[in-house]
Amino acid sequence: MKKKIAAAFFSILLVLMLAMPALALNQVPELTVDVELRPDGSAYITQVFSAEVDDGTEFYLDYLDSGYLSISDYAVSDENGSYTVLPPDTWDIDASLEEKAGKCGMLPIDGGTELCWGIGSYGAHRYTVEFVLHDLVTAYADADGFNYRFINADMGFFPTDAVITIHNQDGTPLTDDACDIWAFGYDGQVQFEDGAIRAWTETSLEGGANMTLMVRFPQGTFAAQHTDTRSFDAVEQEAKEGSDYDTGMTGADWLGAAVLLGGIVGAVAAGIAVCGAVKKAKRKKLMEQAPYFREAPNGGNLNMTAVLGADLAFFPEKNYLGARILRLIALGALAPESTPADAKNVCLRLVREPHAGDAYDEALYTFLLGAAGADGVLQPKEMETYCANAGQAAICGIVDQGQREGRLALVQQGCLKGAICEGLKDLTAEGFRQLNELLGLRRYLLDFSLIAERGVNETFLWQDYMVYAALFGIAKQVIGQLKTVYPAQLPELETYQMYLLYTDPYNELLYRAVERRREEERMEEEMRSAGSGGDASFSGGGGFSGGGGGGTR
Repeated sequence: MKKKIAAAFFSILLVLMLAMPALALNQVPELTVDVELRPDGSAYITQVFSAEVDDGTEFYLDYLDSGYLSISDYAVSDENGSYTVLPPDTWDIDASLEEKAGKCGMLPIDGGTELCWGIGSYGAHRYTVEFVLHDLVTAYADADGFNYRFINADMGFFPTDAVITIHNQDGTPLTDDACDIWAFGYDGQVQFEDGAIRAWTETSLEGGANMTLMVRFPQGTFAAQHTDTRSFDAVEQEAKEGSDYDTGMTGADWLGAAVLLGGIVGAVAAGIAVCGAVKKAKRKKLMEQAPYFREAPNGGNLNMTAVLGADLAFFPEKNYLGARILRLIALGALAPESTPADAKNVCLRLVREPHAGDAYDEALYTFLLGAAGADGVLQPKEMETYCANAGQAAICGIVDQGQREGRLALVQQGCLKGAICEGLKDLTAEGFRQLNELLGLRRYLLDFSLIAERGVNETFLWQDYMVYAALFGIAKQVIGQLKTVYPAQLPELETYQMYLLYTDPYNELLYRAVERRREEERMEEEMRSAGSGGDASFSGGGGFSGGGGGGTR
């Protein structure tokens, strides 16, 4: 959840940044960083800038030293050849474009070193910057490692695509079995690939983004010159603070909680039981007292209704896909191929795309079309195979995106006091009004035969009421109600009853795929937090040992 919230925030921030006028005329579409680790813990770093330049006289990069880092063997080249390296402290930032052409130099700055080189001429260039960074790897009390900001947020240009590769000079592979890796400050990935660590961006490094990598090696992997009496666990904990790696509880927290819970487990269990009974009674009272509602609730937003009801435990989440499948059948997009005695083996023919204006109906139809194959007839075995392979992530994506859209609608319409819906306490007055629409329709459908209403729009009844009945988990009861009220429509009602039988096996297959995918994501997240690679964290990375700003001037 933290990752999703961070991603949403980053997207909003990115949009705001794109809406601002560009401040930097010079651009760096591509930036690659190669980090070759040496046995003594130093690193030979090669940075390649693919640049479009039309302003200024020089590039510069600031490197903070944290009191122990140092740089040597500085060199720069471009497509025309190597630059002349000026003596230390002789670089003149006020020199002209022509005077700086083909030259580079180092300047001391407060807390570190500045690497400078001449732009040369305006236009497209490919600059290669090389240097040795001493003491990158530190020997901690329990491990070797580093937390270093390789690309900083304070640069005056925004790399569109950035890639960092870390490997050993002696060729020893860097693998998940031996190392742990984490990444902070950007939208992208960090992974073990072909014996190296590779990190890359998936969006431009704008809006204060940076690339900070933390790597842990077994103790004694390097003959590191710089030592630290702290444990690497302390470094890791500091870096993870505020990130989406952070679980919010340390080992000591868990131990304390376990001791505390051990003393009051009986009282807690009793309290949970009482609270559960109270919540159940309150939900029952709300369902029984909701005024009848005869239209599609929540403005017809099925995603909003599904989230509101499932999050508040009025019906299970798994009903959502069954309701969507039933709607596709009702719309004529799907048709049973036959009516076998064994409804679990029924086939569904994909007849035509739904054109009811609902993007999620269309997405589900496209998904089913992919599962059905060339003949356009979907069989349970095909569905099972597809969900076990390529389709698993896709169907989970449809469900998750539908939930995000539903929750966003709740927030936008002022239904929630905050951004979550975990209980009735989270609802505003508008939220309770919207909930009453859902519960009112549910009560109306269950009491249909008692109300003795006639003249109901039967098109709406068959195509919409049954979809919501399936969502609420009361479709079988509603069919019984309708048979009582409309005995003349018995053949049509029995057809709908068969439709419900057809949707059940497909709904089970699809929801099992969703659950499997979510379990895989949970395990991936655990491995990611433990250092096996994966998505970078937008935030966190505190305590990094080096890095700095840069740009052109």
